[in-house]
Amino acid sequence: MNRAGEEGYALVAAVASIAVFATVALGLLEAARMGLADAGAEQAQMQAVAAADAGIALGLSKVLGDDPTQRWSADGTVHALRFGEADLRIAVRDERGKVPLGLLDEAQATRLLEQAGLGGERLLIARDSLLDWIDDDELKRPFGAEDGYYAAAGIRPPGARIASVDELALVRGLDPVTVARIRPYVTTYTLRSGFDAQYADPRALAVMEAGGEDGPAAIERARELGGQRTALAFASTPSLVDRPVSIEVLATLPGGGRAARMLVAEITGIPERPYVVRSYE
Repeated sequence: MNRAGEEGYALVAAVASIAVFATVALGLLEAARMGLADAGAEQAQMQAVAAADAGIALGLSKVLGDDPTQRWSADGTVHALRFGEADLRIAVRDERGKVPLGLLDEAQATRLLEQAGLGGERLLIARDSLLDWIDDDELKRPFGAEDGYYAAAGIRPPGARIASVDELALVRGLDPVTVARIRPYVTTYTLRSGFDAQYADPRALAVMEAGGEDGPAAIERARELGGQRTALAFASTPSLVDRPVSIEVLATLPGGGRAARMLVAEITGIPERPYVVRSYE
């Protein structure tokens, strides 16, 4: 087993225990409430983190449930639940329904950055530099940047093997603000499996399909997310086996505590090892 696989396997037990630990944590925090009167905000934040962790475990259990009619779909539907005093908002998303950053062509990169609000020369610089960042050669595009541009900062473009979305902030022409705009619908986890429109975010469809935001696929997907999904669409729900999915949780408390968590896991279909964790943050 390679190191990545070992790490993913080791995290299986850890994530499976999150709900237990979160419940214990909430109990301890409740017991200590009287002694922490002067630290109410900090306590609320700790409770929110514990509740968000529990939400991750709950979402994972809903994805892996034995009864297929009760499983949550990876279509981005937001599920509103309660955990103790916390309000949870949990969404499961198919990472294959996001823009695969390592597989972009010029037209797709252009549409992605236009959606992020770039235009003119800055768009050209960011687009060509992004494409140079993800390719495996050292041929610089007209407005792009290759190894020489980044050498002084001790940075080397990784080719298609992008480690995280945050890495994009290193690319010439991009910055953390621009990256934050596209973060919800881009991914680095589908280099081998590519894009699948079944559960795609409408913004991702607008990038990947030639019609852009006004294309029929993007419009239809937006309608589905707006509650106009058809019975046929539900009937054609694909299996999540061998797909990386993200479980996103936002927990809020009446006292102002607020915490967000996200787990990316690949569903294996193997009972003894039903998922492998790719990231947890």
